[in-house]
Amino acid sequence: MKNILFSFFLLAFSLLSHSQDMAVKEMQIIGTKAFKSLDSNGWKKRGTFIINLNQGTLSNWAAGGEQSVLGVNTIFNYSLNLRSNNNTWDNAFDISIGFQNATSFGKFRKIDDRIDITSKYGYQISRKWYTGMLLNFNSQALAGYDYSVIPNEKISGFLTPGKVLLSPGFDFKPNDIFSIYVSPVTIRWVLKTNSAFFIISKFGVDSAHKVNTELGAFLTAKKNLVMAKWLTYTGRLDLFSNYKRKPGNIDLLMNNLLTMRLTKVLATNLSLDFIYDDDVVKRLQIKEILGVGLAVKL
Repeated sequence: MKNILFSFFLLAFSLLSHSQDMAVKEMQIIGTKAFKSLDSNGWKKRGTFIINLNQGTLSNWAAGGEQSVLGVNTIFNYSLNLRSNNNTWDNAFDISIGFQNATSFGKFRKIDDRIDITSKYGYQISRKWYTGMLLNFNSQALAGYDYSVIPNEKISGFLTPGKVLLSPGFDFKPNDIFSIYVSPVTIRWVLKTNSAFFIISKFGVDSAHKVNTELGAFLTAKKNLVMAKWLTYTGRLDLFSNYKRKPGNIDLLMNNLLTMRLTKVLATNLSLDFIYDDDVVKRLQIKEILGVGLAVKL
């Protein structure tokens, strides 16, 4: 199952990234023009802030349902990149949080929560290849609960889990739209700092420990594609193999965001995420959020 998932997602990214028909070439030209907004210091800046709202109310509704539902989800994507001679420095901020309230549970519940920050330095060694160093931080802002049990059980929190990854490697960047970074030797620290989880083994961190150090191979691929003036896609695929424990169980993270603009500030947004990490859940995790709301270019 894990190898099938690995092959499927890698193939999907390859097909999306390396199609050579004229339509894709035209889209790449459009995307490159949109990306090249330089300030006086040589920085390339691009970002989007999205806020999706949904609301519903029922009164004497014969078919039944929640009397009142209110939801809000925000997504913040921002990149800050610098190129100076043969040196590059790419920074990406991916932050999202969302809540939903309904009459039956009487309070807001978290439906989305992610903090993901990546900083990558590269030195150009050929026209399309760079050698460099990548640093990634991944966690969540608020505590998470299992609402299927009463009383609700706390299952996660800030830095529980948290992941810090340090990865020397090689970066293939044929254009400003697609890149793939590969490292045969990567260090990853998995954190479990919340005291409520100290005495149990969770997230791959043993009991009586707050940190687990892993050594493995790492690959990350990114795609930023402007398919039309009103349609954009942002995708990311991360793969990690832990040499020290079950190296065949590939950890997978795949983020997809499709934005369809209705006006300059109003858009429909589809977010689809996949996670596989058998230290957390021994099944593929899937999260999908579809909403209509404000999408502001930064």
